[in-house]
Order: sequence, then C-alpha cells, then structure tokens
Amino acid sequence: MKPEALRIMPDWPARMTADVAALYMGISKGSFLTRFAPHGVKEGANTLWSRLQLDRLVARQFNLPQSPAAAGGDDSWDDLD
Repeated sequence: MKPEALRIMPDWPARMTADVAALYMGISKGSFLTRFAPHGVKEGANTLWSRLQLDRLVARQFNLPQSPAAAGGDDSWDDLD
C-alpha cells in the first residue's frame, strides 16, 4: 500500500506491510524492521504486522495499562478448557 492511499482510508488497516507499519509507528522502515521484524507474520510473499499487536507492544514499551479487551481479548472463559 502506498502512503497516499492511507489518506482516503477511514482508519489504519488491521494488517500492514513494513512500509505502512513503519508510518504507523512513526519511524523509518529500517528502524521498524530492526525493532519489529520478529513480530511479522509471513503470508505468501508478504510479511504483515497487526495493528493491534503493534499497539500492545507500544503499551508495554511505555508501561501503559491495558484493559483485557485491548490486550488481546477476553480470557474469562479460559478455565473451561
């Protein structure tokens, strides 16, 4: 996705290539890949990053509290396994 295309979108995409994810994180693509490459998921020839995952990584970096929903979901049913 080209940066120009982001202007017409209502929000950031849920899955992003390195170019878009670097813009989302406010850093260069090289810095993004150095810091966040291990968190990408390969899909065919693409590597994609989740917006929610990046948000969680930033929250942890800045020691910000997260609600269970923001942290990745509701775990209230986990004891039923």
